Amino acid sequence: MPELFLLALASAVWPTLLAVDLIALRTPRPARILSFFLLGGLATCVGIGLVIVFALQNSSAFRGARSVADPAVYFTAGIVALMVGRIVSTHPRLANRDRPKQGPGRSERLIARGAALAFAAGVVLNIVPGVFPIVGLSDIGQLDYGAAATVALVVGFYLIMFALIEVPLIAYLVAPARTAVEVDRFNNWLTRNARRLAVATLYAVGIYLVVRGIVAVVA
Repeated sequence: MPELFLLALASAVWPTLLAVDLIALRTPRPARILSFFLLGGLATCVGIGLVIVFALQNSSAFRGARSVADPAVYFTAGIVALMVGRIVSTHPRLANRDRPKQGPGRSERLIARGAALAFAAGVVLNIVPGVFPIVGLSDIGQLDYGAAATVALVVGFYLIMFALIEVPLIAYLVAPARTAVEVDRFNNWLTRNARRLAVATLYAVGIYLVVRGIVAVVA
């Protein structure tokens, strides 16, 4: 369970979701954009996630006290995370995104056109599970819980993953005026620190997964 929570938190700061946050919070109607993106993304992730988990539970490779697929999953996910972290930390165009923008860019103008586009983005960007969710789904599959508990774990995992979408959205619903001010501050901070936050998470969790893979081989 602690590993699932760690992976869900790490998934929340995956570069793509951070970019969506930055884009949505710059639009004139951020709550609307966030809500439709969340609907599309959550429905897609939970649906595909359940298919993967139940398929793993029925797979002989993931049965038993020790899964032969464990080391491969951990090593692959860890190496991919480290590679993505390296790319994000060194790519010049990505590095420039830390600098505050003077006006809305093409991506911001595109996603601000309507809720339907935000919903479609939520679907398309989440059709393929990310690196950390793949490991999380693998862990859930190996728990071999009943259907209700499995569904609850998958839904809970993705609710945590979308926390940076959900928290400002809930805040807008509860206190829109105050949230507008706080979100502006948060977005300015995120603009300056998103890349560093993503890179630190990718490196830390990537190393953890590689070590976890070594432990799975030795154990």
